[in-house]
Amino acid sequence: MSQIFIKLPFLIELFFNGLFILVYSLKLTDRLPRTWSIDYVNQFLEVGTIIIPFVLFFSVVINFLASKGIDDYLRRYVFSLVVFIPMVITWGDTEFAFWLSSAHLLSTILSLYDASEEEVPEVEMDLSGMPRNAFSMSNLLRQISLKPAQVILFSFAGVILLGTFLLMLPIASATGESFSFVDSLFMASSAVCVTGLSTISIGTQYSLFGQGVTLLLIQIGGLSIMTFYASMTIILGRSMGMKSKIMMLDIFDAGSLEDVFNMIFDIIKYTLVIELWGGLLLTVGFVMEGFEFGQALYYGIFHSVSAFCNAGFSLFDTSLESFGTKPLIHGTIMVLVVLGGLGFTVLKELRLTIIGRRAIVRLTAHTKIVIVSSAILIFSAAVFIFFGEFLNALDGYTLWEKMQISLFQSVTLRTAGFNSIPLGNLHSYTLYMMCLYMFIGGSPGSTAGGIKTTTLAILIQSIVATIKNERSVHLFDRQISPAVVVRTIAITFISLILVSVFILVMMRLESKQSFLSVMFEVVSASGTVGLSLGITTLLSSVGKLTITLVMFIGRIGPLTLLLAIGQRENKAGKFDYPEGRIMIG
Repeated sequence: MSQIFIKLPFLIELFFNGLFILVYSLKLTDRLPRTWSIDYVNQFLEVGTIIIPFVLFFSVVINFLASKGIDDYLRRYVFSLVVFIPMVITWGDTEFAFWLSSAHLLSTILSLYDASEEEVPEVEMDLSGMPRNAFSMSNLLRQISLKPAQVILFSFAGVILLGTFLLMLPIASATGESFSFVDSLFMASSAVCVTGLSTISIGTQYSLFGQGVTLLLIQIGGLSIMTFYASMTIILGRSMGMKSKIMMLDIFDAGSLEDVFNMIFDIIKYTLVIELWGGLLLTVGFVMEGFEFGQALYYGIFHSVSAFCNAGFSLFDTSLESFGTKPLIHGTIMVLVVLGGLGFTVLKELRLTIIGRRAIVRLTAHTKIVIVSSAILIFSAAVFIFFGEFLNALDGYTLWEKMQISLFQSVTLRTAGFNSIPLGNLHSYTLYMMCLYMFIGGSPGSTAGGIKTTTLAILIQSIVATIKNERSVHLFDRQISPAVVVRTIAITFISLILVSVFILVMMRLESKQSFLSVMFEVVSASGTVGLSLGITTLLSSVGKLTITLVMFIGRIGPLTLLLAIGQRENKAGKFDYPEGRIMIG
Protein backbone atom coordinates (compact mmCIF):
# COMPACT_ATOMS: atom_id res chain seq x y z
CA MET A 1 0.00 0.00 0.00
CA SER A 2 1.39 3.42 -0.96
CA GLN A 3 2.78 5.66 1.76
CA ILE A 4 0.52 8.53 0.66
CA PHE A 5 -2.59 6.39 1.14
CA ILE A 6 -1.36 5.28 4.56
CA LYS A 7 -0.80 8.88 5.70
CA LEU A 8 -4.14 10.05 4.22
CA PRO A 9 -6.19 9.32 7.41
CA PHE A 10 -3.80 11.44 9.46
CA LEU A 11 -4.04 14.35 7.01
CA ILE A 12 -7.84 14.19 6.98
CA GLU A 13 -7.95 13.90 10.78
CA LEU A 14 -5.51 16.77 11.18
CA PHE A 15 -7.67 18.99 8.95
CA PHE A 16 -11.21 18.16 10.11
CA ASN A 17 -10.65 17.14 13.72
CA GLY A 18 -7.91 19.72 14.23
CA LEU A 19 -10.18 22.50 12.97
CA PHE A 20 -13.03 21.22 15.15
CA ILE A 21 -10.77 21.12 18.22
CA LEU A 22 -9.50 24.63 17.51
CA VAL A 23 -12.97 26.17 17.11
CA TYR A 24 -14.38 24.38 20.15
CA SER A 25 -11.37 25.44 22.26
CA LEU A 26 -11.83 29.07 21.24
CA LYS A 27 -15.51 28.90 22.14
CA LEU A 28 -14.82 27.11 25.42
CA THR A 29 -12.31 29.77 26.48
CA ASP A 30 -14.55 32.59 25.19
CA ARG A 31 -11.85 33.74 22.75
CA LEU A 32 -13.76 33.59 19.47
CA PRO A 33 -13.01 36.51 17.12
CA ARG A 34 -15.76 39.11 17.31
CA THR A 35 -16.29 38.94 13.55
CA TRP A 36 -17.36 35.28 13.80
CA SER A 37 -21.07 34.61 13.95
CA ILE A 38 -21.95 32.46 16.96
CA ASP A 39 -24.75 30.81 14.97
CA TYR A 40 -22.32 29.70 12.27
CA VAL A 41 -19.90 28.47 14.92
CA ASN A 42 -22.61 26.37 16.60
CA GLN A 43 -23.68 24.95 13.24
CA PHE A 44 -20.06 24.07 12.41
CA LEU A 45 -19.65 22.30 15.75
CA GLU A 46 -22.90 20.36 15.28
CA VAL A 47 -21.82 19.21 11.83
CA GLY A 48 -18.33 18.42 13.12
CA THR A 49 -19.78 16.30 15.91
CA ILE A 50 -21.48 14.13 13.26
CA ILE A 51 -18.49 13.97 10.87
CA ILE A 52 -15.74 13.17 13.38
CA PRO A 53 -16.82 9.54 14.01
CA PHE A 54 -16.68 8.94 10.23
CA VAL A 55 -13.15 10.36 10.13
CA LEU A 56 -12.08 8.04 12.95
CA PHE A 57 -13.82 5.09 11.26
CA PHE A 58 -11.91 5.84 8.05
CA SER A 59 -8.67 5.97 10.07
CA VAL A 60 -9.45 2.63 11.77
CA VAL A 61 -10.16 0.91 8.43
CA ILE A 62 -7.08 2.26 6.61
CA ASN A 63 -4.79 1.41 9.53
CA PHE A 64 -6.22 -2.11 9.63
CA LEU A 65 -5.63 -2.60 5.90
CA ALA A 66 -2.07 -1.27 6.26
CA SER A 67 -1.26 -3.60 9.16
CA LYS A 68 0.46 -6.95 8.75
CA GLY A 69 -2.28 -8.72 10.66
CA ILE A 70 -4.70 -8.47 13.56
CA ASP A 71 -1.90 -8.81 16.11
CA ASP A 72 0.12 -6.04 14.50
CA TYR A 73 -2.97 -3.83 14.31
CA LEU A 74 -3.91 -4.32 17.96
CA ARG A 75 -0.32 -3.70 19.00
CA ARG A 76 -0.05 -0.41 17.12
CA TYR A 77 -3.60 0.97 16.96
CA VAL A 78 -5.53 -0.41 19.91
CA PHE A 79 -5.97 3.13 21.23
CA SER A 80 -7.96 4.02 18.09
CA LEU A 81 -10.52 1.38 19.02
CA VAL A 82 -10.53 2.54 22.64
CA VAL A 83 -11.49 6.04 21.44
CA PHE A 84 -13.76 5.03 18.53
CA ILE A 85 -16.13 2.83 20.56
CA PRO A 86 -17.14 5.51 23.13
CA MET A 87 -17.25 8.02 20.25
CA VAL A 88 -19.99 5.91 18.62
CA ILE A 89 -21.82 5.42 21.92
CA THR A 90 -21.89 9.17 22.61
CA TRP A 91 -22.53 10.15 18.98
CA GLY A 92 -23.90 13.68 18.86
CA ASP A 93 -22.37 14.88 22.14
CA THR A 94 -20.13 17.83 21.23
CA GLU A 95 -18.10 17.83 24.46
CA PHE A 96 -17.34 14.10 24.23
CA ALA A 97 -16.42 14.53 20.58
CA PHE A 98 -13.98 17.28 21.53
CA TRP A 99 -12.15 15.35 24.25
CA LEU A 100 -12.08 12.02 22.41
CA SER A 101 -10.95 13.54 19.12
CA SER A 102 -8.24 15.50 20.96
CA ALA A 103 -6.96 12.32 22.62
CA HIS A 104 -7.00 10.41 19.32
CA LEU A 105 -5.22 13.16 17.39
CA LEU A 106 -2.49 13.31 20.05
CA SER A 107 -2.13 9.53 19.88
CA THR A 108 -1.88 9.64 16.09
CA ILE A 109 0.87 12.26 16.23
CA LEU A 110 2.80 10.17 18.76
CA SER A 111 2.42 7.07 16.59
CA LEU A 112 3.91 8.96 13.66
CA TYR A 113 6.87 9.90 15.87
CA ASP A 114 7.35 6.27 16.87
CA ALA A 115 7.21 5.22 13.23
CA SER A 116 9.79 7.81 12.27
CA GLU A 117 12.17 6.33 14.83
CA GLU A 118 11.82 2.83 13.40
CA GLU A 119 12.20 3.88 9.78
CA VAL A 120 15.78 4.83 8.91
CA PRO A 121 15.68 5.97 5.29
CA GLU A 122 18.64 5.50 3.02
CA VAL A 123 20.53 8.74 2.61
CA GLU A 124 21.43 9.75 -0.93
CA MET A 125 24.75 11.55 -1.37
CA ASP A 126 25.50 14.22 -3.92
CA LEU A 127 28.75 14.63 -5.90
CA SER A 128 30.38 16.61 -3.10
CA GLY A 129 29.76 13.82 -0.60
CA MET A 130 27.04 15.76 1.27
CA PRO A 131 23.60 14.22 1.88
CA ARG A 132 20.95 15.46 -0.48
CA ASN A 133 18.51 17.85 1.19
CA ALA A 134 20.84 17.90 4.17
CA PHE A 135 19.41 21.18 5.32
CA SER A 136 15.74 20.25 4.98
CA MET A 137 13.57 20.56 8.07
CA SER A 138 12.99 16.81 8.36
CA ASN A 139 16.72 16.06 8.26
CA LEU A 140 17.35 18.84 10.73
CA LEU A 141 14.86 17.34 13.19
CA ARG A 142 16.46 13.91 12.82
CA GLN A 143 19.87 15.35 13.62
CA ILE A 144 18.67 16.94 16.86
CA SER A 145 20.03 14.74 19.62
CA LEU A 146 18.82 15.42 23.15
CA LYS A 147 20.67 14.23 26.21
CA PRO A 148 18.67 12.40 28.93
CA ALA A 149 18.81 15.48 31.17
CA GLN A 150 17.39 17.62 28.35
CA VAL A 151 14.64 15.08 27.66
CA ILE A 152 13.61 15.19 31.33
CA LEU A 153 13.62 19.00 31.33
CA PHE A 154 11.56 19.40 28.16
CA SER A 155 9.18 16.58 29.13
CA PHE A 156 8.30 18.18 32.46
CA ALA A 157 7.97 21.60 30.84
CA GLY A 158 5.68 20.23 28.12
CA VAL A 159 3.35 18.48 30.57
CA ILE A 160 3.23 21.60 32.75
CA LEU A 161 2.21 23.77 29.79
CA LEU A 162 -0.46 21.27 28.74
CA GLY A 163 -1.77 21.16 32.32
CA THR A 164 -1.78 24.96 32.43
CA PHE A 165 -3.98 25.10 29.33
CA LEU A 166 -6.43 22.55 30.76
CA LEU A 167 -6.67 24.34 34.11
CA MET A 168 -7.32 27.65 32.33
CA LEU A 169 -10.47 26.25 30.71
CA PRO A 170 -13.76 27.51 32.22
CA ILE A 171 -14.82 23.89 32.74
CA ALA A 172 -11.99 23.55 35.29
CA SER A 173 -13.53 26.23 37.51
CA ALA A 174 -16.42 25.62 39.88
CA THR A 175 -17.93 28.99 38.86
CA GLY A 176 -17.30 28.61 35.12
CA GLU A 177 -14.85 31.54 35.02
CA SER A 178 -11.33 31.02 33.71
CA PHE A 179 -8.38 31.28 36.09
CA SER A 180 -5.44 33.49 35.20
CA PHE A 181 -2.43 32.11 33.36
CA VAL A 182 -0.12 32.70 36.32
CA ASP A 183 -2.35 30.83 38.78
CA SER A 184 -2.95 27.99 36.32
CA LEU A 185 0.78 27.71 35.59
CA PHE A 186 1.51 27.71 39.33
CA MET A 187 -1.04 24.97 40.04
CA ALA A 188 0.04 22.83 37.07
CA SER A 189 3.70 23.16 38.10
CA SER A 190 2.89 22.34 41.71
CA ALA A 191 0.96 19.23 40.62
CA VAL A 192 3.51 17.92 38.09
CA CYS A 193 6.37 18.71 40.47
CA VAL A 194 4.34 16.98 43.26
CA THR A 195 4.84 19.95 45.57
CA GLY A 196 1.42 20.83 46.97
CA LEU A 197 1.65 24.61 47.21
CA SER A 198 -1.65 26.14 46.08
CA THR A 199 -2.87 29.56 45.06
CA ILE A 200 -6.33 28.09 44.35
CA SER A 201 -8.52 26.00 46.65
CA ILE A 202 -8.77 22.62 44.93
CA GLY A 203 -11.80 21.50 46.92
CA THR A 204 -13.94 24.63 46.49
CA GLN A 205 -12.68 26.60 43.49
CA TYR A 206 -12.01 23.72 41.10
CA SER A 207 -14.76 21.72 39.42
CA LEU A 208 -14.66 17.94 39.21
CA PHE A 209 -12.84 18.35 35.88
CA GLY A 210 -10.23 20.66 37.43
CA GLN A 211 -9.69 18.27 40.32
CA GLY A 212 -9.37 15.37 37.88
CA VAL A 213 -6.76 17.21 35.80
CA THR A 214 -4.83 18.04 38.97
CA LEU A 215 -4.92 14.41 40.09
CA LEU A 216 -3.72 13.22 36.67
CA LEU A 217 -0.85 15.72 36.73
CA ILE A 218 0.09 14.51 40.23
CA GLN A 219 0.18 10.91 39.05
CA ILE A 220 2.26 11.79 35.97
CA GLY A 221 4.67 13.90 38.00
CA GLY A 222 4.95 11.33 40.78
CA LEU A 223 5.87 8.52 38.42
CA SER A 224 8.09 10.90 36.39
CA ILE A 225 7.31 11.76 32.80
CA MET A 226 9.51 9.13 31.16
CA THR A 227 8.18 6.34 33.38
CA PHE A 228 4.62 7.41 32.62
CA TYR A 229 5.41 7.54 28.89
CA ALA A 230 6.92 4.08 28.96
CA SER A 231 4.00 2.76 31.03
CA MET A 232 1.42 4.14 28.59
CA THR A 233 3.43 2.74 25.68
CA ILE A 234 3.28 -0.73 27.21
CA ILE A 235 -0.40 -0.46 28.24
CA LEU A 236 -1.50 0.82 24.81
CA GLY A 237 0.49 -1.91 23.10
CA ARG A 238 2.80 0.41 21.18
CA SER A 239 6.46 -0.33 20.55
CA MET A 240 9.15 2.19 21.40
CA GLY A 241 11.60 3.27 18.75
CA MET A 242 15.30 2.56 19.09
CA LYS A 243 16.03 6.14 20.17
CA SER A 244 13.49 5.88 23.00
CA LYS A 245 14.88 2.52 24.09
CA ILE A 246 18.42 3.88 24.31
CA MET A 247 17.10 6.92 26.19
CA MET A 248 15.33 4.66 28.70
CA LEU A 249 18.55 2.73 29.35
CA ASP A 250 20.29 6.01 30.13
CA ILE A 251 17.55 7.48 32.32
CA PHE A 252 16.86 4.32 34.34
CA ASP A 253 20.58 3.51 34.60
CA ALA A 254 19.77 -0.06 33.55
CA GLY A 255 22.00 -2.66 31.96
CA SER A 256 19.47 -4.01 29.45
CA LEU A 257 16.03 -3.30 28.01
CA GLU A 258 14.71 -6.28 29.94
CA ASP A 259 15.76 -4.59 33.19
CA VAL A 260 14.01 -1.38 32.09
CA PHE A 261 10.72 -3.11 31.28
CA ASN A 262 10.84 -5.18 34.46
CA MET A 263 11.38 -1.98 36.43
CA ILE A 264 8.48 -0.27 34.67
CA PHE A 265 6.17 -3.23 35.31
CA ASP A 266 7.16 -3.17 38.98
CA ILE A 267 6.49 0.56 39.19
CA ILE A 268 3.02 0.15 37.64
CA LYS A 269 2.22 -2.82 39.89
CA TYR A 270 3.39 -1.22 43.13
CA THR A 271 1.71 2.09 42.33
CA LEU A 272 -1.69 0.57 41.56
CA VAL A 273 -1.65 -1.83 44.52
CA ILE A 274 -0.46 0.72 47.10
CA GLU A 275 -2.73 3.53 45.93
CA LEU A 276 -5.73 1.18 45.77
CA TRP A 277 -4.97 -0.13 49.24
CA GLY A 278 -4.59 3.40 50.60
CA GLY A 279 -7.76 4.57 48.85
CA LEU A 280 -9.84 1.78 50.41
CA LEU A 281 -8.54 2.44 53.93
CA LEU A 282 -9.07 6.19 53.59
CA THR A 283 -12.57 5.57 52.24
CA VAL A 284 -13.40 3.60 55.40
CA GLY A 285 -11.89 6.40 57.49
CA PHE A 286 -13.93 9.12 55.79
CA VAL A 287 -17.12 7.03 56.05
CA MET A 288 -16.50 6.72 59.80
CA GLU A 289 -16.23 10.53 59.91
CA GLY A 290 -19.74 10.92 58.48
CA PHE A 291 -19.07 11.30 54.73
CA GLU A 292 -21.40 9.61 52.25
CA PHE A 293 -19.86 6.54 50.61
CA GLY A 294 -19.50 8.10 47.13
CA GLN A 295 -17.86 11.23 48.50
CA ALA A 296 -15.71 9.20 50.89
CA LEU A 297 -14.53 6.98 48.02
CA TYR A 298 -13.59 10.00 45.89
CA TYR A 299 -11.79 11.70 48.79
CA GLY A 300 -10.03 8.43 49.64
CA ILE A 301 -8.70 7.88 46.12
CA PHE A 302 -7.63 11.51 45.68
CA HIS A 303 -5.74 11.67 48.98
CA SER A 304 -4.23 8.22 48.45
CA VAL A 305 -2.70 9.25 45.11
CA SER A 306 -1.64 12.61 46.52
CA ALA A 307 0.02 10.96 49.54
CA PHE A 308 1.83 8.16 47.69
CA CYS A 309 3.13 10.65 45.11
CA ASN A 310 4.25 12.88 48.02
CA ALA A 311 2.24 15.74 46.51
CA GLY A 312 0.45 16.98 49.63
CA PHE A 313 -2.63 18.28 47.79
CA SER A 314 -5.83 18.05 49.80
CA LEU A 315 -9.49 18.67 48.98
CA PHE A 316 -9.85 20.34 52.39
CA ASP A 317 -8.87 24.00 52.78
CA THR A 318 -7.14 23.28 56.10
CA SER A 319 -5.31 20.22 54.74
CA LEU A 320 -5.76 17.38 57.28
CA GLU A 321 -6.06 19.51 60.41
CA SER A 322 -9.58 18.16 61.02
CA PHE A 323 -8.21 14.59 61.07
CA GLY A 324 -5.01 15.16 63.06
CA THR A 325 -6.16 12.82 65.83
CA LYS A 326 -7.91 10.23 63.63
CA PRO A 327 -5.44 7.31 63.48
CA LEU A 328 -7.02 5.49 60.53
CA ILE A 329 -6.81 8.56 58.27
CA HIS A 330 -3.51 10.13 59.24
CA GLY A 331 -1.93 6.72 59.86
CA THR A 332 -2.77 5.58 56.33
CA ILE A 333 -1.48 8.88 54.93
CA MET A 334 1.79 8.41 56.83
CA VAL A 335 2.33 4.90 55.50
CA LEU A 336 1.59 6.06 51.93
CA VAL A 337 4.01 8.97 52.25
CA VAL A 338 6.79 6.75 53.61
CA LEU A 339 6.27 4.10 50.91
CA GLY A 340 6.27 6.74 48.18
CA GLY A 341 9.40 8.34 49.61
CA LEU A 342 11.48 5.16 49.86
CA GLY A 343 11.73 4.51 46.12
CA PHE A 344 10.52 1.64 43.96
CA THR A 345 13.85 -0.19 44.08
CA VAL A 346 13.72 -0.27 47.87
CA LEU A 347 10.06 -1.36 47.84
CA LYS A 348 10.93 -4.30 45.58
CA GLU A 349 13.77 -5.41 47.85
CA LEU A 350 11.59 -5.09 50.95
CA ARG A 351 8.90 -7.19 49.29
CA LEU A 352 11.42 -9.91 48.46
CA THR A 353 12.72 -9.79 52.05
CA ILE A 354 9.32 -9.88 53.77
CA ILE A 355 7.30 -12.11 51.43
CA GLY A 356 10.14 -14.03 49.80
CA ARG A 357 11.81 -14.58 53.19
CA ARG A 358 15.15 -13.39 51.85
CA ALA A 359 17.78 -12.69 54.48
CA ILE A 360 18.10 -9.07 55.61
CA VAL A 361 21.87 -9.20 55.14
CA ARG A 362 21.28 -9.64 51.39
CA LEU A 363 19.77 -6.16 51.11
CA THR A 364 21.84 -3.87 48.89
CA ALA A 365 23.83 -1.03 50.38
CA HIS A 366 21.45 1.46 48.74
CA THR A 367 18.41 -0.06 50.46
CA LYS A 368 20.16 -0.18 53.83
CA ILE A 369 21.20 3.46 53.56
CA VAL A 370 17.69 4.55 52.54
CA ILE A 371 15.93 2.64 55.35
CA VAL A 372 18.35 3.64 58.13
CA SER A 373 18.62 7.31 57.12
CA SER A 374 14.85 7.64 56.61
CA ALA A 375 14.12 6.08 60.00
CA ILE A 376 16.63 8.35 61.77
CA LEU A 377 15.25 11.48 60.07
CA ILE A 378 11.60 10.62 60.79
CA PHE A 379 12.02 9.76 64.46
CA SER A 380 14.51 12.55 65.24
CA ALA A 381 12.17 15.15 63.74
CA ALA A 382 9.20 13.66 65.62
CA VAL A 383 11.08 13.88 68.91
CA PHE A 384 12.12 17.48 68.18
CA ILE A 385 8.54 18.53 67.38
CA PHE A 386 7.13 16.64 70.37
CA PHE A 387 9.37 18.28 72.97
CA GLY A 388 9.72 21.62 71.18
CA GLU A 389 5.96 22.17 70.91
CA PHE A 390 4.82 20.19 73.97
CA LEU A 391 3.64 23.31 75.81
CA ASN A 392 3.01 25.44 72.71
CA ALA A 393 1.25 24.25 69.56
CA LEU A 394 0.56 20.80 71.09
CA ASP A 395 -0.79 22.20 74.34
CA GLY A 396 -4.37 21.04 74.87
CA TYR A 397 -3.88 17.63 73.28
CA THR A 398 -3.55 14.38 75.20
CA LEU A 399 -0.16 12.65 75.35
CA TRP A 400 -1.24 10.08 72.73
CA GLU A 401 -2.54 12.82 70.42
CA LYS A 402 0.70 14.77 70.80
CA MET A 403 2.67 11.70 69.76
CA GLN A 404 0.41 11.17 66.72
CA ILE A 405 0.66 14.78 65.54
CA SER A 406 4.44 14.92 66.07
CA LEU A 407 5.03 11.73 64.09
CA PHE A 408 2.64 12.77 61.31
CA GLN A 409 4.22 16.20 60.91
CA SER A 410 7.66 14.60 60.91
CA VAL A 411 6.69 12.17 58.14
CA THR A 412 5.26 14.94 55.97
CA LEU A 413 8.66 16.63 55.99
CA ARG A 414 9.64 13.77 53.64
CA THR A 415 8.27 16.18 50.97
CA ALA A 416 4.59 15.24 51.42
CA GLY A 417 3.17 18.64 52.38
CA PHE A 418 0.17 17.68 54.53
CA ASN A 419 -0.27 19.31 57.91
CA SER A 420 -2.39 18.24 60.87
CA ILE A 421 -1.87 21.42 62.93
CA PRO A 422 -1.63 25.11 61.92
CA LEU A 423 2.04 25.70 61.14
CA GLY A 424 1.77 29.36 62.13
CA ASN A 425 1.42 28.27 65.76
CA LEU A 426 4.83 26.58 65.83
CA HIS A 427 7.96 28.12 67.39
CA SER A 428 10.42 29.75 65.00
CA TYR A 429 13.15 27.24 65.91
CA THR A 430 10.78 24.37 65.06
CA LEU A 431 10.07 25.94 61.68
CA TYR A 432 13.79 26.34 61.05
CA MET A 433 14.34 22.68 61.91
CA MET A 434 11.58 21.78 59.46
CA CYS A 435 13.39 23.76 56.75
CA LEU A 436 16.51 21.63 57.28
CA TYR A 437 14.53 18.40 56.98
CA MET A 438 12.60 19.65 53.94
CA PHE A 439 15.89 20.48 52.26
CA ILE A 440 17.01 16.86 52.71
CA GLY A 441 13.77 15.38 51.34
CA GLY A 442 13.15 11.73 50.46
CA SER A 443 15.11 9.00 48.74
CA PRO A 444 16.36 8.54 45.13
CA GLY A 445 14.07 6.80 42.65
CA SER A 446 11.00 7.80 44.66
CA THR A 447 8.23 10.35 44.30
CA ALA A 448 9.93 12.65 46.82
CA GLY A 449 12.16 15.68 46.28
CA GLY A 450 15.05 17.31 48.15
CA ILE A 451 18.75 16.48 47.92
CA LYS A 452 17.81 12.91 49.03
CA THR A 453 18.63 10.83 52.08
CA THR A 454 21.48 8.95 50.42
CA THR A 455 23.17 12.24 49.59
CA LEU A 456 23.07 13.24 53.25
CA ALA A 457 24.36 9.84 54.37
CA ILE A 458 27.31 9.87 51.96
CA LEU A 459 28.08 13.49 52.80
CA ILE A 460 28.18 12.75 56.55
CA GLN A 461 30.25 9.62 56.02
CA SER A 462 32.73 11.51 53.84
CA ILE A 463 33.16 14.01 56.69
CA VAL A 464 33.75 11.13 59.11
CA ALA A 465 36.29 9.62 56.71
CA THR A 466 38.08 12.98 56.51
CA ILE A 467 38.22 13.28 60.31
CA LYS A 468 39.60 9.75 60.57
CA ASN A 469 42.12 10.53 57.81
CA GLU A 470 40.77 7.69 55.65
CA ARG A 471 41.33 7.78 51.89
CA SER A 472 37.94 6.28 50.97
CA VAL A 473 34.32 6.47 52.12
CA HIS A 474 32.62 3.31 53.40
CA LEU A 475 28.99 2.53 54.23
CA PHE A 476 27.68 -0.86 55.36
CA ASP A 477 30.93 -2.58 54.41
CA ARG A 478 30.81 -1.12 50.92
CA GLN A 479 33.22 1.41 49.42
CA ILE A 480 31.58 4.45 47.84
CA SER A 481 32.98 5.45 44.48
CA PRO A 482 34.92 8.76 44.50
CA ALA A 483 32.76 9.89 41.55
CA VAL A 484 29.63 9.38 43.67
CA VAL A 485 31.17 11.36 46.54
CA VAL A 486 32.02 14.23 44.19
CA ARG A 487 28.50 14.15 42.76
CA THR A 488 27.09 14.21 46.30
CA ILE A 489 29.09 17.30 47.20
CA ALA A 490 28.09 18.94 43.90
CA ILE A 491 24.37 18.32 44.45
CA THR A 492 24.50 19.66 48.00
CA PHE A 493 26.52 22.74 47.12
CA ILE A 494 24.45 23.62 44.03
CA SER A 495 21.21 23.16 45.99
CA LEU A 496 22.44 25.41 48.79
CA ILE A 497 23.47 28.11 46.32
CA LEU A 498 20.17 27.99 44.42
CA VAL A 499 18.04 28.06 47.58
CA SER A 500 20.06 30.97 48.97
CA VAL A 501 19.76 32.93 45.71
CA PHE A 502 16.00 32.37 45.47
CA ILE A 503 15.51 33.36 49.11
CA LEU A 504 17.33 36.60 48.35
CA VAL A 505 15.18 37.17 45.22
CA MET A 506 11.94 36.46 47.07
CA MET A 507 12.93 38.78 49.93
CA ARG A 508 13.27 41.54 47.35
CA LEU A 509 10.00 40.69 45.58
CA GLU A 510 7.91 40.03 48.71
CA SER A 511 9.34 42.63 51.09
CA LYS A 512 6.09 42.73 53.11
CA GLN A 513 6.51 39.10 54.20
CA SER A 514 8.74 38.03 57.09
CA PHE A 515 12.12 36.45 56.42
CA LEU A 516 11.11 33.15 58.04
CA SER A 517 7.94 32.91 55.94
CA VAL A 518 9.86 33.57 52.71
CA MET A 519 12.65 31.14 53.58
CA PHE A 520 10.11 28.47 54.55
CA GLU A 521 8.24 28.95 51.25
CA VAL A 522 11.40 28.74 49.10
CA VAL A 523 12.80 25.68 50.89
CA SER A 524 9.40 24.00 50.72
CA ALA A 525 9.20 24.67 46.97
CA SER A 526 12.78 23.55 46.26
CA GLY A 527 12.24 20.32 48.18
CA THR A 528 8.81 19.86 46.53
CA VAL A 529 7.28 19.61 50.01
CA GLY A 530 4.27 21.93 49.83
CA LEU A 531 4.13 23.16 53.43
CA SER A 532 3.56 26.88 53.82
CA LEU A 533 3.11 29.51 56.49
CA GLY A 534 0.15 30.92 54.58
CA ILE A 535 1.82 33.38 52.20
CA THR A 536 1.32 31.42 48.94
CA THR A 537 -1.98 33.09 48.04
CA LEU A 538 -0.56 36.50 49.03
CA LEU A 539 2.37 36.38 46.61
CA SER A 540 2.57 38.81 43.70
CA SER A 541 2.45 37.51 40.13
CA VAL A 542 6.23 37.75 39.85
CA GLY A 543 6.58 36.00 43.21
CA LYS A 544 4.33 33.15 42.04
CA LEU A 545 6.37 32.77 38.85
CA THR A 546 9.56 32.68 40.91
CA ILE A 547 8.21 29.95 43.20
CA THR A 548 7.03 28.09 40.08
CA LEU A 549 10.61 28.12 38.78
CA VAL A 550 11.89 26.92 42.17
CA MET A 551 9.43 24.00 42.15
CA PHE A 552 10.47 23.08 38.61
CA ILE A 553 14.17 23.08 39.49
CA GLY A 554 13.48 21.16 42.69
CA ARG A 555 11.58 18.42 40.86
CA ILE A 556 14.01 17.76 38.02
CA GLY A 557 17.00 18.40 40.27
CA PRO A 558 19.48 21.29 40.11
CA LEU A 559 22.25 19.07 38.76
CA THR A 560 19.95 17.74 36.02
CA LEU A 561 19.09 21.32 35.08
CA LEU A 562 22.75 22.31 34.78
CA LEU A 563 23.51 19.18 32.75
CA ALA A 564 20.56 19.92 30.45
CA ILE A 565 21.79 23.46 29.86
CA GLY A 566 25.53 22.97 29.66
CA GLN A 567 26.26 19.30 29.03
CA ARG A 568 28.81 18.72 26.29
CA GLU A 569 30.47 15.66 24.90
CA ASN A 570 33.36 14.51 27.07
CA LYS A 571 36.52 14.92 25.03
CA ALA A 572 38.84 14.44 27.97
CA GLY A 573 40.61 11.25 28.93
CA LYS A 574 43.41 11.28 26.37
CA PHE A 575 45.96 12.27 28.99
CA ASP A 576 46.19 12.99 32.73
CA TYR A 577 47.47 16.17 34.35
CA PRO A 578 50.05 16.08 37.14
CA GLU A 579 48.63 16.33 40.65
CA GLY A 580 48.75 19.80 42.19
CA ARG A 581 48.94 20.59 45.91
CA ILE A 582 46.46 23.21 47.11
CA MET A 583 45.99 24.45 50.68
CA ILE A 584 42.37 24.33 51.93
CA GLY A 585 40.64 24.89 55.26
